[in-house]
Amino acid sequence: GDGDDDGHASEAPVTGRPIAGGGPAPIPDRRALGHAAVAAATGDAVPLVVRTSGASLNLTELASASGLGEDDLKELERFGILTGRRVGANVYYDEEALSVAGMAAGFMKYGVEARHLRMYKTAADREAGFFEQVVMPMLKQRNPQARRQAADTLSELARLGQGLRQAMLRQALHQYLDGQ
Repeated sequence: GDGDDDGHASEAPVTGRPIAGGGPAPIPDRRALGHAAVAAATGDAVPLVVRTSGASLNLTELASASGLGEDDLKELERFGILTGRRVGANVYYDEEALSVAGMAAGFMKYGVEARHLRMYKTAADREAGFFEQVVMPMLKQRNPQARRQAADTLSELARLGQGLRQAMLRQALHQYLDGQ
């Protein structure tokens, strides 16, 4: 749209690369894609499945939209934090990649480097593997009701995991946060 939910005008949209089934997809500015980041920062539940616009950004567009330099993005890729989709000789990035890049940019403001963010990737991969073990019996049933139940279970597990991480982080950092 022409503005964000907060009433501020959006930056002019950048045109993405052609996507399957149509012409170029508009690339929303990072504020429009930052709902997950805002929810995570405020402690609100982050939906596991979100509707995407099909945006497809090249490295230069991702750098512009995320506020990171291309070298920073390449470093995030090198450590497995950021992944793109290769199409021929080109690599394209979706909204999740933009969200990851935006959050990495936030960490980098504090001097945190890409190599330090690897722990988040490792933790997410381990958590996803654990969740797969929980829902695999449902998915093996191969019926629509079981698939819906698996999706609901994944969303609930993600919500519980997010809450548990936040509680444990507060517990671990309470000595620095007392009185705040």
